Amino acid sequence: MLEQGVVRNGEQTSRGGGPDGNAGPEPAGTFSIVAPIDLPVRVAAAQFVYSDLFSAARRRPLHILAWVVLLLLVMIGASSWQKSARPGIDGFASRFFNDLFGLGGLSILFIAIPVLAYYAIQPALVRGRLKRWCRDEQLDQPVSVAYRFEPDGLTVTQPGRTTHLACSRIEGVAQGPAHLFIRLRNIEDAYALPLRVLSAEQIAHIKGWAASCHAGAGVAARSLPEADAACDPQPLLASRFTFTEEDRAIALGWQMERPGMRRRRRRGFMLAFLLTALIVPLFFCFLWLLDPDRVPFRYAFPLFIEMFASTFWQYALGFWTLLAAIVVLQPWAQRRHAQTLARRLQKQVPAEACEVRLYDDRLDILQDGWRSSFDMARFDGIERRGSHLIAFRRESEPLFLPLRVLDSDQLVIVERVIGRRAGGGHHRTGTNV
Repeated sequence: MLEQGVVRNGEQTSRGGGPDGNAGPEPAGTFSIVAPIDLPVRVAAAQFVYSDLFSAARRRPLHILAWVVLLLLVMIGASSWQKSARPGIDGFASRFFNDLFGLGGLSILFIAIPVLAYYAIQPALVRGRLKRWCRDEQLDQPVSVAYRFEPDGLTVTQPGRTTHLACSRIEGVAQGPAHLFIRLRNIEDAYALPLRVLSAEQIAHIKGWAASCHAGAGVAARSLPEADAACDPQPLLASRFTFTEEDRAIALGWQMERPGMRRRRRRGFMLAFLLTALIVPLFFCFLWLLDPDRVPFRYAFPLFIEMFASTFWQYALGFWTLLAAIVVLQPWAQRRHAQTLARRLQKQVPAEACEVRLYDDRLDILQDGWRSSFDMARFDGIERRGSHLIAFRRESEPLFLPLRVLDSDQLVIVERVIGRRAGGGHHRTGTNV
């Protein structure tokens, strides 16, 4: 059973205990909370961080639909103008509305209804995809995380990772329907705390702390993580680099090529071939059901069979040709999509120079006002992928390191240290379920 939230500040005491590192009295102005990170929390955090991208993807089909509907209306209007029995605007309007609310308008409904249905259910589809991704990458297991709120920053401790953030990296707090989000500045991440484990007093504490940070109470300690790093022992290697747009694109492309994603794409293409073979017959069946008395079934059924043998297969072949082209172009389109997302993320979260330090027992990543330490015992293997090195971590997202920042000797050290800690698994492709 995960901890259901802990606050300690001055004379306040623990409710239900907490990690050993949080034991004992807290300094003035400092309090700690223990909360779970489970599958719903991960999904909520991802939706919050990438809300702009998801919203843009949700609106994009509506923009396309608007242009398609406008084109269809122009086509219906041109046909109505030519076929109107009476000259002038009155005759055109009468014919136009008859066509629009008759069979001519069915094409608009046939396109608009699926698009509007997709718009309505898109948030649920995004949640489902994020859940499947987390399950594929074995990120669906709950873990207990300790948040230590200090006057000069935030320390987050979770299994295999400790992160220190100065107040200069805290952008504020946002409260959603089920989660309290801690927004981070120029970091592609956010911390989500479930409201179900927080009391009103805890929420007030966090908001007050965020307001204090945002007002500049911790400016004097903005380089606290770097100051702590100065006391560390000599690292096995240290290297500085900036994560470029190309690096982001490669990381996104790697995510899109995971085995679970490939399986779902194959199933989607198979389903698309089946549906495109049936869509034209189903459309004609729908038209017949609108007025079955006009053509009785005993006449409609033989006619339908004749059309299936002479006409429908041609439409199906055309759809299949289009799908085959999509299958062939899919790798190129996927790379373009990854590059587009990387470009948007680069604008949304500008990359900053960071430093990687490798020790015998941990790997540290440092930036101005931010430091993360990864326990070497939690690494599960290492893999070279093109121009990047991917370090896998158990029940956590992998780390990407550009090979351009390592010379041959440093690369050998990284593979030796991480590979030894991971039981010799120098090369692996990741595990999926």
